[in-house]
Amino acid sequence: MPQSPILRRLLALGLGTLFVVSLAGLRLGFAYWAVEREEFDPDAARQRIEATATAQPLAPLVPDGGGDPVDLEANPLALTDLDFELQNDGVVHENPDLPAPIVLPDMSSPAVPDEKFRSYLLIGADLSGYLADTIILVLAPADGSAPILASLPRDLYLPSVCSGGYARINSALGGCRGVASGPELLSLTVEDFTGIPVDHYVLVGFSGFSQIIDVLGGVQVCVDHPTRDIRAKLELEAGCIQADGATTLAWVRSRRPEQLVDEAWVSVPGSSDFTRQNHQQDVLRQLFAKMSSIGSLASVGELAQQAAASARLDSAFSIGDAVSIAWSYQSVSASSLPTVRMSYEDYRTPGGARVLLPAITFAEALAKVYSG
Repeated sequence: MPQSPILRRLLALGLGTLFVVSLAGLRLGFAYWAVEREEFDPDAARQRIEATATAQPLAPLVPDGGGDPVDLEANPLALTDLDFELQNDGVVHENPDLPAPIVLPDMSSPAVPDEKFRSYLLIGADLSGYLADTIILVLAPADGSAPILASLPRDLYLPSVCSGGYARINSALGGCRGVASGPELLSLTVEDFTGIPVDHYVLVGFSGFSQIIDVLGGVQVCVDHPTRDIRAKLELEAGCIQADGATTLAWVRSRRPEQLVDEAWVSVPGSSDFTRQNHQQDVLRQLFAKMSSIGSLASVGELAQQAAASARLDSAFSIGDAVSIAWSYQSVSASSLPTVRMSYEDYRTPGGARVLLPAITFAEALAKVYSG
């Protein structure tokens, strides 16, 4: 029996829709398998660390600002910045050449039940891959309210479950030799400070971050005066631009920006790690808005496939989870995302390093933006 033109069009439309959905599903599947994945079990890592008296930092120390990694076994005094020394017996001891460490107040927060939040640790690694340049904790409340953002400065000085002493939080990405990966040790450090267990992590390097920005069409960056940061390779004209990946990366990494005011380059007042945090949070909000506005499965598949080569996920975090999260918060305005505002104090370690100490607990700061 001959088919009517309307029926033929409906069949063609149905087959076309099926093809697009199938193609998007394939792209999601390819993206899922293309992402580098790593076993991730912070609880088991903690047990291994506690059972291993000789737990050591896994990675070589990389000087601030980049440079060649330092071989800790060949140069044990390189660890003096962390107030510890790697001795020949393979055990971390307090460095006898340094003043006795000051006992710092306990600023850890009480443990929060795991079911209270679904937590995601976003990690931006530096060029070495052993130091965290960006650390952002995203909390998805179980009650369905908007996600909460919390940036932690890389110079935050916290207890290390690996060494038993104190260290900058960014150094935790180096891991604990033989017993905990970098993301596991960093997650344990974050959990001990915030009281909130980390469920999943996403690790992105510099090149990967740039690629993701480019795939999403860039983000808006605005400055009042021409701005530069030679070390971060940042150069901006006055006004607003739609920044590409490379420019956005320089923007969120800039620590020493200068502005051209009255024909003279001057340091931007108040620039610090907190300025970087504000830039990172603003970029994250813009990315959240862009991903939340993706309206088709095909677009999601394309984005997932493009981003697959740029990120590393824990083994339990699937592309399907990411799509589900984005879909769940599709109606949430990025500008309304609550942000945890911490307070810090400058501190100089016995080894002479400049670091930051928390002035309030994370629980106190969280209570100001989330009543649950």
